[in-house]
Amino acid sequence: MKNLLPNFKTTYRIIGGSFAFLSLSLFARGLITSMRQFKVPEETLSSLHYIDAIFWVYVHMFVIGMLVFFMGSAITEEKYQFRMSLFLFVATCFYTFLDFRTSDSFLGNSLYQGDASIIPGLIGVIVNLLFLQLLVRKSKSK
Repeated sequence: MKNLLPNFKTTYRIIGGSFAFLSLSLFARGLITSMRQFKVPEETLSSLHYIDAIFWVYVHMFVIGMLVFFMGSAITEEKYQFRMSLFLFVATCFYTFLDFRTSDSFLGNSLYQGDASIIPGLIGVIVNLLFLQLLVRKSKSK
């Protein structure tokens, strides 16, 4: 089982690369076009404040993705790998909660509508499971 699960470096590269790729793919499609799939009202989509905020969110997502990607190589000591994985696990659990809270599902308030609104939460669950498997493995190795 140990060989099936990704190690610290690989986990961080998967997560960081995925965040960066998802962000860049949204920019490539166009942020406003991408947000239409969540049925954001046109008057909101045309607001310069909303455009600025959503631009900032996805630049931030790219930067966080690259930070996570490079931390995979930079953090070599076991105790710091555990601490960073714990911190990122807690942080991404909170992000996942926020994603589900606004989804169009029984867990959310349907701020963002349609089937696509649950995708960010599902991505969050996968990210959390990747961090969790690291935490479990690192705590067993202590």
